[in-house]
Amino acid sequence: MIGKLSLVAVALTASMVAGNLSFESGVIKAHTEVFGDKTIDPMTKKATSHLSMESNPSTLKGTMEVSVGDLFSDNKKRDDHMQEVLESSSFPKTTFDIKEVVAKGGEHYTLKGTMNLHGVTKPISFEGTIADESGKIHIKATSALKTTDFGIKPITMMFLTVRDQVDLSVDVVLKR
Repeated sequence: MIGKLSLVAVALTASMVAGNLSFESGVIKAHTEVFGDKTIDPMTKKATSHLSMESNPSTLKGTMEVSVGDLFSDNKKRDDHMQEVLESSSFPKTTFDIKEVVAKGGEHYTLKGTMNLHGVTKPISFEGTIADESGKIHIKATSALKTTDFGIKPITMMFLTVRDQVDLSVDVVLKR
């Protein structure tokens, strides 16, 4: 009986130290452009965190999830078209599953993991900073992906094709 209680106490203590991180605020942006013309910058200020971290940012693990339907830009008609192309009714969420965080010096890290977008999972890395600011974890990171790698047909607007590469930027605050 004492052995079982000890195991429970250790498990509870470990879960308090590891600290589950919930999304508090921030923005996740995607940037692409129509060749030679206008930029397209959908974003969201909503995300769900299934992340945990001990005292060191290198221990950050878990998944960050975004609802595709929460993406918006400055153009409602374009947003409706984007939702159609991304097939958000069939693929309502995109996730980034952090597998490894590599220290680069100071607050600079590489977040290695997999992205699930449009029902396809591919390896991806983000470069950026992770700062522990009074119990809140601030992550600022960037990456890029090709939509065709995720089974998304190149988007056309009028007679122009949207660039296949999408630049991603994350600037979020997570709380313990």
